[in-house]
Amino acid sequence: MMTTDHHHQVMKNNEVPAVGYRFDPTDKELIVDYLFHKVHGNPLPSATAIKECDVYGDSRAWKGLFEAIEEDTLYFFTRLKKKTEKGKRIDRATDSGTWKGQQGDKEIFCYNDDHQIVHIGSRRNFSFIPKEGIQETRCTWVMHEYRLDCCLLDQNNNSYVLCRIKKMKRGKNGRAATYYNDDYEDN
Repeated sequence: MMTTDHHHQVMKNNEVPAVGYRFDPTDKELIVDYLFHKVHGNPLPSATAIKECDVYGDSRAWKGLFEAIEEDTLYFFTRLKKKTEKGKRIDRATDSGTWKGQQGDKEIFCYNDDHQIVHIGSRRNFSFIPKEGIQETRCTWVMHEYRLDCCLLDQNNNSYVLCRIKKMKRGKNGRAATYYNDDYEDN
């Protein structure tokens, strides 16, 4: 895997990544190098690695990108939408189904300049459940939603999250043939 420093150098020099290069950042890199910069209006290390898309709106937008690019994992910046104006609950329904949360949040930590461990963000896992009448198999789509927490959070811009969506491959029996590791440890 290409290191973050090399990735930044490649993007700075406008070089094309090598054949076989895969964008495979750690949880910490997604929060610190991408989501933090997006929320605070700073330039991103790569302008093309993560697309802006309303994941919680029209599902044809993100599903269409999977078909066009022919990848099994894509990354998106999206805004959270509250169910009610004054409420705290988030609406994760789309036109063709809903993102159902799995388990609790996984807290993500890193070291600060004083070599102390700091809570910087969280990751939550979701499965896409299609609406009745929609011709789609359950558990075709799995998502990790990343959000800023504590020291990195800007109270004025906390509606952005970063989503890593994976399209699960199907076996002959119709069940998921690929296991998507929800416990990926990289902190």
